Amino acid sequence: MHDLESAIAIARAEFAKFGRSLDRVVQPDLTIEAMGLLALMTRAQGFHDGALQAVVSNNPYAAFPLVRCYAENAAVLLWVLEHPNDIGRLSAIAPQDQRFAIGRLVANAAKRAPGFKDVYEQLSEFTHPVASGFTQPFRAAPGADADAGFSWSSVPSFSSDDDKILACFWLVELTEMHANIWPRAYRSAMATGEIVGALSSPMAEVAPREEEDSSR
Repeated sequence: MHDLESAIAIARAEFAKFGRSLDRVVQPDLTIEAMGLLALMTRAQGFHDGALQAVVSNNPYAAFPLVRCYAENAAVLLWVLEHPNDIGRLSAIAPQDQRFAIGRLVANAAKRAPGFKDVYEQLSEFTHPVASGFTQPFRAAPGADADAGFSWSSVPSFSSDDDKILACFWLVELTEMHANIWPRAYRSAMATGEIVGALSSPMAEVAPREEEDSSR
């Protein structure tokens, strides 16, 4: 990723490749477990697309929290891969005391995915109202003396293109994590779950987005 334009293009291309790979995996039959995993895929696309759009729109306050949500989605997938019977804990009707605790999911991912802990901590640092976000809206005013040389704006913006490229890099890394885990978790769910319905058109919404990306 040598410049912002290529970083955005690579992030888009990696997710499109992930989407294409699902065409070879998703089956028309549905199990409860498979429905949960397909829902996680929809969340992944929402977080990824939203974060990338925020990068393009120069809004770090949207980009980094959405990348963090994308990381948490990957952490859920990793847990479900190792504990397939826990997919029901994602349900809205799951008892409160059985729902996933995000801290436990993140800790599990940190143990099993090299680098996950450092990335997640950096994303949390920016997402929470602490030092990283405190200084973000201020800039040194050109030509001003050191005692009063700051400007402020309510309009969000990245400090530099380097931060935008970093967000894209994290998106690519997390997409690779999704692409590695999701198909295996899905196959496991289909092998052990009870069929409860059918999909009329698997992956119907992925192809149009890929075509849109390829035209840019």
